[in-house]
This record gives sequence, C-alpha cells and structure tokens, in this order.
Amino acid sequence: MLIPIRTDNQLTLTPTVNYAIIAVNVAVFALQVFFPAGYERLATPYLLDPAAPEVYQFFTSMFMHGDWPHILGNMLFLWVFGNAVNDRFGHVAYAAFYLAGGVGSGIGYVLLGGVVPVLGASGAIAGVTGCYLVLFPRVRVTLLAWLLYFIVPFEVSSLVFLGFQVIFNLWASLTGAGGRVAYVAHVSGYAYGIAIAAALLALRLLPRDVYDLLSLWKAARRRAAYRRMVAHGYDPFNPQRNARPAGPRRPWRPGPPAPPTGADSEEAALRRRIAQAHAASDLPTASRLYLELVAAADNVVLPQQQQLDVSNQLMADQRYGPAADAYERLLRHYPGYEHAADIRLMLGILYGRYLGQRDRAKTNLLAALDRLAEASKKAMARAELKALDRQ
Repeated sequence: MLIPIRTDNQLTLTPTVNYAIIAVNVAVFALQVFFPAGYERLATPYLLDPAAPEVYQFFTSMFMHGDWPHILGNMLFLWVFGNAVNDRFGHVAYAAFYLAGGVGSGIGYVLLGGVVPVLGASGAIAGVTGCYLVLFPRVRVTLLAWLLYFIVPFEVSSLVFLGFQVIFNLWASLTGAGGRVAYVAHVSGYAYGIAIAAALLALRLLPRDVYDLLSLWKAARRRAAYRRMVAHGYDPFNPQRNARPAGPRRPWRPGPPAPPTGADSEEAALRRRIAQAHAASDLPTASRLYLELVAAADNVVLPQQQQLDVSNQLMADQRYGPAADAYERLLRHYPGYEHAADIRLMLGILYGRYLGQRDRAKTNLLAALDRLAEASKKAMARAELKALDRQ
C-alpha cells in the first residue's frame, strides 16, 4: 500500500476553497456517523442512480461517502494534491473546476455502463489529480509504503505516482476488477482533469511553466530531434567537420573529426558525454559531468536547454552553490532567455535561503519582480524579500 502524505509544492496563497470542500465532505459524513439510521433512509435519493439519474444527484453524490476508509482516502488525496491546484487556479476557478469534475465523472459513469447507484468524491478528486499530473509532473511526492510490519517513506515524481494511478484505474475499469469501486468514474475524472489542464495551458489561460507536462513533452521532442541530427553525422562541437567544401555541391558524407589535443581534448570529450547523457534524459550523470567540465575549463557554458536542465538538476540534488553558478552562467551567456525572470527568482531563493548571501538574493529578487508577469510568482518574490528583511 502506498499512501501520499505531502508534496514539495510552494503555495503562494491559502487554498481556502479546497479546505472548504474538505470541510463539507467531513460534515456530511459526520451526519452519517451520528445518525446512521436516518441518514441511510434520507440519503438514498441523493446517490447517483445510473438507471434514472437526476441532475441534482450529480452534485449531491460527490459529497457523500460509504465508510471511514472511503472518506479518509479521498480527503487525503484532496489535501495532498488539491491545495496546489487551488493555488494555481485561484478560488473561483478551482471551485468551478472541482464541481465540473464531479459532474463529468458522474456523466462518464452513466454513459459507460454504470449499474449500481454510487457516491463519493473520487471522480472529482481524480479530476484534480489528473490536472495536477499535467501542471506539476516533476514535483516530488512523499509516500509511505506499508511493507509487512514496517512503514517506509520515500519520494517519487508525481508523474510516476499519478501516472501509475491512472493506468491502474484504467486497467481495473477495462477488466472489471474493481468490484464495488466505480473505476469507470475515476477514469472519467482523470480524462477530464488531464484534458482541461492541457487545454488551459495550450491556450495560455493558465500560466505556463518550464516543468509542466506540455513543456516536458516539447523538450523531449527537441532532444529526439537532436539525437536524430547527431545520428546523421552533425557534430555541434566541431563546426569545421560540418562545413561544406568550396565549389560544386556534392552529397555530404561524415568524415573523421580532427583529433583534439590537450585541454581541448578533455573539454570536447566531456561535452560529448554531457550531450549523450542529456539526450538520454540521464540528468544526474549530465550534471556530474558538467561539474567536471567546469573544473577543467574556464567560463564554459552548455547549449541553452542543456545548461537549464543541468542547473535544475543541481538544484534538485541540493547542490546549491554549483546550481547558483550554473544559473548565473545561463543568464550571462543567454541574456535574451525568455524565462530569465524565473531564473532570477530561483537565484534569489538560492542565495537567500541556502547560501546566506542576502545582497545577491535581494538583487535577483528585485530584478525578477520587475519582469515577472505571473501574479503568484510576484507574490513569491515579495514574500522572499520580506523574509530577508526580517533576518
């Protein structure tokens, strides 16, 4: 059994709507606990009956639960993943998104062959977690694994954990292995959440992030294109090898590169190995090789996407000094980088929280504040500046 207990999202506002939704679910369940006989008699008409569904049942059923494990599991998932979605959407939009997710999952249950009346917030919460998967695929989720007599905490990316949840629910709904659990409603909720989040990002109705699922997909396509280019003989570290000879054009055939010597040989070899690790999405290896490259040559910088990914990996590995240096090199070498304000915000956090360099932290946070367009990120920069003033 895997139990999520927290994520490493940084919230910029209090997720009041998510708290309110949890409170309403708990209050309704409390009625069931304290008045079991009357509750069962009165609640039956408010379950979602697929044989004769009423409009109000799509709303009422999502706030009702069958037993303690049902509500505890649902509310835990809503607490762990709903707060960040509430933070990204804002209060009104999140409330509408949540309710629409509950209705959409109920419609999916009815249309896809649901038989027995159902209740529970699982469909709406599946919509929330599907949305979380698109918006925050690389956020780390802390899980508790129950192994016999031991409880072991560990971390995985939300892409891995929530991706597994989606696949498992799809499998259970297709094979009928769910028993009394309405996995079809869960799958409908996941489809709704993923589709809505992807559409909002694609239409720029939600602020884009370099780590959302669409951005990672585009980055993967760029890496695939790079691998194809290299496979056909292009060498980004030896431009002379790629130059066409003067005179009539002839079909180009790759030839052996000129043998490098001395320090050039070491630098070129490290760059090739970094490029190979990056193309294979092996960022821990790429970041380790990058540190060797920095030690071997002065003022080096990688191609823009490689430099960004290596910087982020160093940050994720809590190597804060090298990460700050890598981000600084990125900004110096690529002054027109479109997300420079986000990098300034990251540098402000690095210098302020982890490296104890208040002046550098303030300089970067103020520079970020002038250029950031997203309100939540501006609020984060202001909060960091206030924290520095209190030190």
